[in-house]
Amino acid sequence: MKIFSILLGLCISSMVYAESKSLPPIINNSTYANGAAYSGQAAGNQPMLEMLGRVESLQTEIQQLRGMLEQQSHEINNLKQREQNLYADMNSRLQQLESAAGISVSAPVPVMKPYTAPVKHYKAKATAPAITKQAQAVKQVKPKSKAEEKAAFDKAFASVKNSHYQQAISELEQFLQDYPRGSYSDNAYFWLGSVYKVVNDISAAKKNFQAVYTQFPKSEKASMAMLKLADIYKQENNTSKAQQLYTQISTQYPDSTAAHMATKKLQNIGL
Repeated sequence: MKIFSILLGLCISSMVYAESKSLPPIINNSTYANGAAYSGQAAGNQPMLEMLGRVESLQTEIQQLRGMLEQQSHEINNLKQREQNLYADMNSRLQQLESAAGISVSAPVPVMKPYTAPVKHYKAKATAPAITKQAQAVKQVKPKSKAEEKAAFDKAFASVKNSHYQQAISELEQFLQDYPRGSYSDNAYFWLGSVYKVVNDISAAKKNFQAVYTQFPKSEKASMAMLKLADIYKQENNTSKAQQLYTQISTQYPDSTAAHMATKKLQNIGL
């Protein structure tokens, strides 16, 4: 009986000790080798993630720039088309004026006298050549800008459009003196020839039409200027010269509108 009591006491004391014993601590695997390696790998990928973000940002900016470029290109094409339509309309109007007026190369010169260039600068050259040379030197030192060139041409072309022919002649002649090889010089020669044709100065018209395709053979106006000159020769009954130019247009500018018109004109005169 005494032994039983002792065993029972031992069992109770062992149970109390087990309940009072604390649980083992939670182990943080990140403090060991594998955990440290994972943390280091995440930190090493951070620059790569930042680089990818920058690349995406640059791609977005490139797409935006491409969109702006396409829009600007579309606007430029629209402006070019409007300019071509304006030139075509003016050319058609001048041709109608020539037909309505019944102008022929054998007709007498109308009351409106053809423009003659002023001769003041020639007198100045004879009396004071040193001043003239100095003025020319200043002009070479300070060339005019592209914006000034375009403004001068637009002003002259506005006079053509408004049928102010004598004023247009004066302005176009001055333009060609200031910009003999400018960006709009081929157009200036072409419209100057057209206006001279309207005022029946045939000699001046020939000279300016010929200047277009001889000085600017790659100009968009070259084939049409040659066609207009051929038409003048045809009106003068200079058939051989007209045939020569019509044929040259078809050979030199085969895909142009002027070439198709020249072919029809050759057929009309039996070639």
